[in-house]
Amino acid sequence: MTKAAELAKMGEVLTNSQIGGRRNILINGGLQISQRGTDLNDVSHGDYCADRFQITKANTDQLVINYDQSTDTPDGFSNSFKLSVGTVESAIDTNEYLMINQKIEAQNLQHLKYGTSSAETLTLSFHVKSSVTGTYAISVFQQDASKYYSTTYTVNSANTWEYKTVKINGNTSDIINNDNGSGLRLSWTLSSGSNFTSGSNDAWGASSNWAVGHNASWITTSSATFFLTGVQLEVGSQATPFEHRSFGEELALCQRYYYEHCRGTSDHLSLGDAHNSTQADCIVHFPVTMRATPTLDASSGTDYWLMYIANSGKYSSGAWTIFKPMPTGATCYNSGFSSMTAGNAGRIIPSNASAYMAFDAEL
Repeated sequence: MTKAAELAKMGEVLTNSQIGGRRNILINGGLQISQRGTDLNDVSHGDYCADRFQITKANTDQLVINYDQSTDTPDGFSNSFKLSVGTVESAIDTNEYLMINQKIEAQNLQHLKYGTSSAETLTLSFHVKSSVTGTYAISVFQQDASKYYSTTYTVNSANTWEYKTVKINGNTSDIINNDNGSGLRLSWTLSSGSNFTSGSNDAWGASSNWAVGHNASWITTSSATFFLTGVQLEVGSQATPFEHRSFGEELALCQRYYYEHCRGTSDHLSLGDAHNSTQADCIVHFPVTMRATPTLDASSGTDYWLMYIANSGKYSSGAWTIFKPMPTGATCYNSGFSSMTAGNAGRIIPSNASAYMAFDAEL
């Protein structure tokens, strides 16, 4: 093939808006980053597993699901998101559902031109492997307009990596606000009750029927598994090859929403000072500016934390409290220490393998 023919062929696949620059609107699409842990059992509604990927489930009775950062992947990827059924649901009631979501910050979506006649078409591509075949729903929720868009894909062969692409039409009626709130929420439905599965696909609407056409009974299948990786959402009507970003760049993007400062006995928390005989203070500077003022996510327990002052260790039996947090850093204090001398400085160290401190500014 001549160079001219090769370029012409490429022109058939790529639109101008897809050539060059960063293409993937999603973060952690290669599932490399999992700050909260790589093996999480009994995942609850609202929990984040891999960074930026959240579980939502409702009204289930028996269901227990577990998350693993897996090395079972298609060629070209090192990690995948694995969800598995630990305890099976006996039946899918009309109001039950289970989804994997990623929320996208609104100010990062202004180039989609939503609310105008030029609203961009999006293409979602991903690799999926499920032990349960059938039709699965993909949905998009636009927060500012309270509107849904749904479509489907099919898992054809059990326990086999398959590559999928779906098209998402632009919303010409409703703008995405230019702020740091949630602009779009992208969801993979694993199971859904009949309350959400009827209606029409491939159009924006106010109906909450976001799982139209879904028929896979994943949560009622004993030991079911679902793997996901190579997730990409991009402008245009054609999927392009997955945009691999460096581990450091992907981690920094994730840390805007969740930053784990320390975990386990191999880490140090901070330099600190004794505010009085029982309270230790520390200052944490974040590596990137977080999306919003964060909340504190930290473990507590007897002897979880050590204030090491002049060759003498003072252990805490209390919990950390965040004080005057900002998107760039925070002061934290712990009043569970004892017998300290006010004004002394020292190192604060996690002294239990389960000890951790993190900061949460998720959408």
